[in-house]
Amino acid sequence: MIDHKHQGKGYGKAAMETLIQLMSGSNCTRIMIGHRPDNLIAGRMYEALGFLKASEKVIEGEIVRLLQIS
Repeated sequence: MIDHKHQGKGYGKAAMETLIQLMSGSNCTRIMIGHRPDNLIAGRMYEALGFLKASEKVIEGEIVRLLQIS
């Protein structure tokens, strides 16, 4: 999570790109993440990073997204 005072500065995307890079270097084959349906900015960021909706259902109040790592 990024403090609201620092959102929109690219920190979240940079952190996710670093996480994806680190996980790619391990035995990880996928990353799953959830966000609230009303958080459209997070949804667009995850989509831009390659995360796809894992289900059309909202699970426990969140949209679940999946990134397959090759």
